[in-house]
Amino acid sequence: MRLVRNTSILLLLFIVSCSPIHPFIKSISESDVASFLQNAPRAEEHPNAGADLLYSYSYVEFFEDGRSISRNLDRIKIFNERGRSFASKSISYREGYQKVKIIFANTIKPDGKIIALDRKDIIDSSEYAGYEFYTDIKVKKFTMPAVEDGCIIEIAYEIENLKPVLSMDYSETFFCQNFFPIEEDIMEIVLPAGTKLQYENFRTDITPQITSLGNKIKYVFINKKQKEIIPESRMPSLLDRDTFPQISFWTLSNWDIISQWYIKLFKEQMKSSAELENFTRELIADQKTDEDKINAIFNFVSQNIRYIAVLLGPHTHKPHQAFEVFEKRYGDCKDKTVLLLTMLKIASIQGLPALVPANGKYFDETIPSMNAFNHIIAVVPLKGKSFWLDATNETSSYDSPPFMLPTRIFLINDDGSYRFVTTPPLNDKKDYYHLAIRYKIDTEGNAAIDYVYNFFGKAAEAIRYSFKYAPPEQRKKFFENRGIEIRDLELGSFSDTRTPFTIKLSGMIRNLAQVLDEETMVLSNIIPLDAYRDITAASIRRYPISLTQSMYAMENNTYQFPPGFKIKKLPQNYIFKKPFRYRKEKYSFTGSEFRVYLETKNEEQNIPLGKMNEFKKYASELQKHESAVKNIIFYKRYQNLDTRKDIDIINHK
Repeated sequence: MRLVRNTSILLLLFIVSCSPIHPFIKSISESDVASFLQNAPRAEEHPNAGADLLYSYSYVEFFEDGRSISRNLDRIKIFNERGRSFASKSISYREGYQKVKIIFANTIKPDGKIIALDRKDIIDSSEYAGYEFYTDIKVKKFTMPAVEDGCIIEIAYEIENLKPVLSMDYSETFFCQNFFPIEEDIMEIVLPAGTKLQYENFRTDITPQITSLGNKIKYVFINKKQKEIIPESRMPSLLDRDTFPQISFWTLSNWDIISQWYIKLFKEQMKSSAELENFTRELIADQKTDEDKINAIFNFVSQNIRYIAVLLGPHTHKPHQAFEVFEKRYGDCKDKTVLLLTMLKIASIQGLPALVPANGKYFDETIPSMNAFNHIIAVVPLKGKSFWLDATNETSSYDSPPFMLPTRIFLINDDGSYRFVTTPPLNDKKDYYHLAIRYKIDTEGNAAIDYVYNFFGKAAEAIRYSFKYAPPEQRKKFFENRGIEIRDLELGSFSDTRTPFTIKLSGMIRNLAQVLDEETMVLSNIIPLDAYRDITAASIRRYPISLTQSMYAMENNTYQFPPGFKIKKLPQNYIFKKPFRYRKEKYSFTGSEFRVYLETKNEEQNIPLGKMNEFKKYASELQKHESAVKNIIFYKRYQNLDTRKDIDIINHK
């Protein structure tokens, strides 16, 4: 079942037709409907599924001139309300570049009655509402009629791609298992005899049936009787080849085809104008070094050229001319990158385009295809180091890593040669958070708060962007939703990306401490900790654990209690250091002040099933520590707590 499509975006022009298109694409109405319903799987056979893919057939044929046609049929039985989402369809298409007709679209009720989709129930609109001027991408939306438990829906359509982006560039992933059961799934690919289909299997032994058809070759992959994947907490993506069975297909023989084609396309659009050249020279006139010039140009393009993430006509992969982007002050990633590189060229600084894969973690360098990419950045080599400039990121600094994780990207040289390079990782000394909060707690348990949050480097980008585009009152709501009554709020610069983004506020939190009596207070849940309880609670685990990365963070929290209060038992300092996680906690109490210092950093890592017991042991350690610091008791210095009093306090909690 192809749920991740790397080929051109599907389209739909609704034309109902009952004429036979292909022997494998037939409606149930052409057979014994009663017998079909009787033999279809029943809900009790799949208690964890909302629906069952009874039959899926996908046909793709490429012609010598690069055009292609595809035909698709999906037939799904709806078991219950959890499967009814399959009855709603949103199908995108590029007007003028693709042509489609619906062969049939029916709902077969449990009693055998067939209800066809009515034309008037289709909504046709721009996929990007409000950006109709910029894009020719539209979407047809409809919901299948008369859907109920036990019904079957079937949708068949044909897609003709009239204007290929890159001739004979086809790539696809055939997923052999999904989050619903699969009865039969067929993938048929027909290519000119001179074009070879290459494929690679992952955790499956499915092999194609290969047939010569004159000057064409047909490949047929058949997948049957697959149980549904039952989701688990923090499981890997369906794209994870080490976990889920799948087959990758592609047709191009090497990456040179892409690099030579794209650099020609790209350089043709690096067209300047007198206005653009004059503007660039004025922009960098006071900049003393090349780095200063890069910073000035990058800031202009990232912050002043409006990012429009849509496609238009031939510019699916081809950017608009640089001077046009400059004049209109808007563009998508390739438009902004072509302007950025053109301005750098005016400043006598060399930069190169680099294509970024859509699924960086699962990008396969052995599968050449333009379809692997959905983004482009500029790379500027200078004096032994490189600057990675994502012109769509208006809150990024020119010298920051472009992505949260190191990513392999496709760098194209001026002569059309290429190389794969890896973007740099985050630097814990430059890309981190630092939070300092001082709580002054009164005898009622309420706390006056002084809060300073500094975001450095890459850590500043998302929060800077969020607050930049939030209205002033909404900025306050961010903290009010966390129980803080704001007295003063001060935010750092939204445009100076070279400086940390700082949030300063003062205010009040009510009932921060629980007052048990005049002499006893309790702080609860003040130590944030992910102890992986969602993982350890499951008795059975079928898939590896997929852990995500976090920024390095430091916190200094001070809790000032009324005079005379002391801590009953100071928590022990704590260090948890494993390949997937680092955590450090330090505690102190002086006078009437309780201080907590935290350092945290999570790493991206997959934990295989073979190491599950070891991981659960680590998680148990964290859970015990979490419980130990869950409630921290404070009492007046003259109070004489005995064992019985301690038990009463805990029971009261």
